Amino acid sequence: MDLQSAWLNLPVKNLKASEKFFESIGFGIKQQESVIEKMRGIETKDNKIIMLIEYSQFEKVAQLSEIGTHEALVSISVSSEEEVDELLKLVKEAAGEVLQSGTRHEGYYGGLFSDIDGHLFNVIAM
Repeated sequence: MDLQSAWLNLPVKNLKASEKFFESIGFGIKQQESVIEKMRGIETKDNKIIMLIEYSQFEKVAQLSEIGTHEALVSISVSSEEEVDELLKLVKEAAGEVLQSGTRHEGYYGGLFSDIDGHLFNVIAM
């Protein structure tokens, strides 16, 4: 078996609002016309993609009848402690929730936030 790639899919309530949130905190947005009303990709500088999928489409594809919360912790790395603090500031301005301000823990400086759908993100300086 030759596994080619992997990516994370996150269910979102309002695709356009989620796109706006992630764009405002620095992610690039990827779109495909064939699925524009169902999903968007958010992209990091190293070309990693996280798919944002509208709830009804996520339930259909994952064959779920109910979507839970805190189903994953997405980790994001940035270059410096200042960038951790800046990202957390942008999250707050974009109506996300900062759950832990920038702190030093286990040798790393980082913080924790949730997006507008409650998904958890850990941001650390590496």
